[in-house]
Amino acid sequence: MLIAEKTKIEEWIFMKPTIAFVIAITCGSLNYLSAAEPIAIAHRGLLRHAPENTHAAFAACLELRMGFELDIRTTSDGHLVVIHDDNLVRTTNGPSKSIRNITLAEAKELDAGSWFDAAYANERIPTFEETCELIKNRKHGPTVIALNIKDINLDGERKLIELLDKYAMFEYSFAFDQSEEVSKRLKALDQRLRIGQNVNRGSIKQVLEKNLIDVFLLSDTPTKAEVETLHASGKQVLFNYAGSGPQRRNTQAWRQAYDAGIDGMLTDYPTMALEVWREVRKSDD
Repeated sequence: MLIAEKTKIEEWIFMKPTIAFVIAITCGSLNYLSAAEPIAIAHRGLLRHAPENTHAAFAACLELRMGFELDIRTTSDGHLVVIHDDNLVRTTNGPSKSIRNITLAEAKELDAGSWFDAAYANERIPTFEETCELIKNRKHGPTVIALNIKDINLDGERKLIELLDKYAMFEYSFAFDQSEEVSKRLKALDQRLRIGQNVNRGSIKQVLEKNLIDVFLLSDTPTKAEVETLHASGKQVLFNYAGSGPQRRNTQAWRQAYDAGIDGMLTDYPTMALEVWREVRKSDD
């Protein structure tokens, strides 16, 4: 279901509560392996309908009972902020400059919405703590937050753990895409933090034997046997199908992953995936 252009997504949600209800799903927390249904995890928020990695994109996910993925980087004065690219150009009106080389105050002066649509003018780069507050205040029941650790230093790692503890987010979040060294440090800071990793079919056994990874983000369409093997080892299984284009709208892959028993899927097309999964459930009834 697409949102009309130049319409703020939050306004659309509250003006169309019946639509939101139809799209919404109820699912267990990611650490509840026997959850009845997988959860759709929106890549960088609802990025096809609102500027990525902004509160507009995240709030939409929370209203629609979806999980979402976000990217974490650090400003020059040590604040954790949510932005995908190191360079400011693509998703803000800022200069060709690294987020690492500006202060939080400077980052907050930038417009992170107009590049997407004028309706989102003056949307700001959120801090990670502001995003934690948003989740706390706006989530409706269990959700999943995927923390893509792009660039944080040792102090940032400690701040990340402190914020996850402060906002009681360990139960429904995990950190992924960081190096093995960073993963080990984060785990040492707090054992409650679940560590995720992108894994292809050929390396499942090797990664499983290391016993560092809690959440397997499978890059190949999962099979039932693979999911059952990982579940038997106490691991969560996500299908990482993020990205745009026709190849990432492969409904057959979505159906196969659903039938395999995944816990969730990372995708740029979460509303479409949920519609396909509903059709699968109806056909099974």
